Amino acid sequence: MPRILIDNRYSLGDLLGIGGTAEVYLAHDEILDRDVALKVLRSQHAENEEFVKLFRREARSAAALNHPNVVPVYYWGRSEDGRYYMTMEYVSGGTLKDRVGGPLDPSTVIGLGLQVADALRFAHEQGVIHRDVKPHNILLTEAGDAKVADFGIARAAAATTTSQSSPFMGTAGYLSPEQAKGESVGPASDLYSLGVVLYEALTGELPYSAEDPVALTMKHVHELPRSPREANPEVSKDLAALALKLLAKRPEDRYPNASALAEDLERVRYGLPPAVAASEETTQNMAAPLLLGQENQTRKIAVQPPVASRPAREPEHGRRSYGRLFAVLAALLLGLVLLGGLGWALSPNF
Repeated sequence: MPRILIDNRYSLGDLLGIGGTAEVYLAHDEILDRDVALKVLRSQHAENEEFVKLFRREARSAAALNHPNVVPVYYWGRSEDGRYYMTMEYVSGGTLKDRVGGPLDPSTVIGLGLQVADALRFAHEQGVIHRDVKPHNILLTEAGDAKVADFGIARAAAATTTSQSSPFMGTAGYLSPEQAKGESVGPASDLYSLGVVLYEALTGELPYSAEDPVALTMKHVHELPRSPREANPEVSKDLAALALKLLAKRPEDRYPNASALAEDLERVRYGLPPAVAASEETTQNMAAPLLLGQENQTRKIAVQPPVASRPAREPEHGRRSYGRLFAVLAALLLGLVLLGGLGWALSPNF
């Protein structure tokens, strides 16, 4: 067990983000002579098997991800007094949430988005899905580089079904529609949450707001987001289209993977149109709830009967035409018969 001194004057807050289950402190590793972030599971949760599993999973998930944009875990274990802890890299620049007091410069947002996308790409390739991507979990170095932290509710891709009753399903403001509905969660869910992060960084506000978490969660499922350009005109149409594509309701309408997202971010950074995202209007329509499409289809069906009824009148008109022709022919035939009879009566042979 490493020798670590905790400086209680420098609490780094409750960074796990799930009901304040852990406390994080700035500490110093005396053996390696370096500052570290020390995350300690709260004592009231130490006997809760689910919370302990969650804590262990975070340590193992992060320890397996050796990437420059992922906060590494150095060590984890249980102290003599029975408290679970882990030591991580101390990232001194705070969180992205601390920076988002208003819209950030779009070029800065693109740079951060590229780094987070690359971290998620690496995690997804290792079969790890974060499931709680948000600005609070994106730490910044003094140089401004992004590092993704808190894989506390990350799960292997082979076991990605979450339950609506689970306390570990994520944060309401950044929750993907499939997470909100308790459906299977995959890499596309992390990309949706990253889309919310980019939207917030570009505009200084979330795409949805509500008075309580349940109502906020439902807005992710049912409500159409407005374009980030409405809140910040400095956002280009291409960057707005990229963000709105990430917010598509259906996972298959988002980017196929984090690599494709990174490629489009690079293109937009250099003034090129995105290769995957379509126009701002098209991507905003994809972000619309499926119910809107169903209503439009209903309207189309409703106007079809008058058009479909026209052919039904044509046979009726044809039958009247045939009736008139038959009457004319019958009268002509009767006239010929009468003329023939008259001619026979006037014949000298009669």
